[in-house]
Amino acid sequence: MTAHVGVAGIALAFLSANAIAANCGHDVQYGAARFEQTKLGDSNAVLQYFSPSFLVMENANDPRHRVSGECRGQGIVAPEGQTWIGGCTWKNAAGDVGSVFWYSKPGDMGTEKRSDVSHGTFTFVSGTGRMAALKGKTGKWSGLEGGGAYFCDD
Repeated sequence: MTAHVGVAGIALAFLSANAIAANCGHDVQYGAARFEQTKLGDSNAVLQYFSPSFLVMENANDPRHRVSGECRGQGIVAPEGQTWIGGCTWKNAAGDVGSVFWYSKPGDMGTEKRSDVSHGTFTFVSGTGRMAALKGKTGKWSGLEGGGAYFCDD
């Protein structure tokens, strides 16, 4: 299903070959993403999304490096395209917790210049311990085929 491919790309977060100097990472989706769809006629639907998440940052000192958690979201499919909103929460080995809010709408540009994946923006909304300093950090992401996402901080 087309919506499933687009949503699987949304799963998480983020790395760019175009932003080598930027602080980037990627979400290594470990486990199958789950989707539920409610069709609303021939060309409209509401989708629910869930995925386990594991982040690997290029900078091993980043507090997000090797955190695990989950991402959830909801999408609206319409003839104009898909619009998504969701969040992810992770925990590191020290017990620090961090959360991001993410969204994607038609026309968003992410870290990758590809038309076959979803793109969007994220904002770090809360954190404890070492992740507290990330609050307010924003960035762009592009989905990966099969799940997960590349992301880079702004």
